[in-house]
Amino acid sequence: MDELYTLFVKIVAPLFYPFISSQRIYILYLGSALLLAFLVYLASRSWKWAGLIQGFFAYCFPKAVYAHRSAFVDYKYFLINRATFGIFFGPLVLNSVLVSGLMLGGLRLLTGRGDLGLPSGPVAALVFTGLLVLVVDLGIFVAHYLQHKVPLLWEFHKVHHSAEVMTPITVYRMHPVDDLLSGSVTGALAGAVHGIFTFLYPDGIGQITVLQLDLFTFVFYVMGYNLRHSHIWLSYPKALSHLFVSPAQHQIHHSNQPRHFDKNLGFIFAFWDHFAGTLYVPEGKEEITFGLQGDEQKAFDSVWNLYVLPFKKAAARFRGAQDSGA
Repeated sequence: MDELYTLFVKIVAPLFYPFISSQRIYILYLGSALLLAFLVYLASRSWKWAGLIQGFFAYCFPKAVYAHRSAFVDYKYFLINRATFGIFFGPLVLNSVLVSGLMLGGLRLLTGRGDLGLPSGPVAALVFTGLLVLVVDLGIFVAHYLQHKVPLLWEFHKVHHSAEVMTPITVYRMHPVDDLLSGSVTGALAGAVHGIFTFLYPDGIGQITVLQLDLFTFVFYVMGYNLRHSHIWLSYPKALSHLFVSPAQHQIHHSNQPRHFDKNLGFIFAFWDHFAGTLYVPEGKEEITFGLQGDEQKAFDSVWNLYVLPFKKAAARFRGAQDSGA
């Protein structure tokens, strides 16, 4: 009976994401994005006092975007993939608890001590919180870099880039192979940090959290995260764009124009892209179209194809490499 209940919870869980503070489409993060979108709309100077609200909603939720066939694929894929990932693929992700235990055991073996016994406090908690965010963000960047640069992995990552329009739900348009890679890399790095801090602070040390989310990620989500996957252009000042990835920079990442390929791979921090030579900071608003080059994205027209097509393309690419002796 407990197993059936757990299965039921995993199946219906996506319906409750707007009410779960750790989820990216939590109602507070959607609301803050809506407020920022309103400010962008006011700055556009294309509105009038008469019909201001109606004009804003037409600007923010155009039928051409939210009723697009690509968007409907996103909606269906979100409900199906989020439920099935937790059941079939989630257990395969490299567990940060396992890595933490291995790191702790390694440090004890290396030093011959059970721990260092340092006293924890607010400063240590802030450092722990900041370092965890930093390494998780690095893990996301590394996985994302590989997804763009390794041909076999790119076939699976195409699922995300095949979206012809973007809404906040598009963030969940990720193939399970993509999520397995990202989750495992970030799990390994986060687990290593946990192991180190458990060795340093055996009495325990916790993150600084807001609504059960670490402080830094919470602030990032509130500052317009959900505009990243949208048509609403919100760019940061140039100096700030070298530190943090703006919604506009991520929209450029989804562009199907060659000058934008493999750019702005970061999640929170833009300096990873700076170091890797993949940073693209726009000088002003750019007119871009989303999707893959040519007509390739048209093949990703159903939930079934989002799942299966990458395996077919990856297998064909692998056979081609074998035939060529690569």
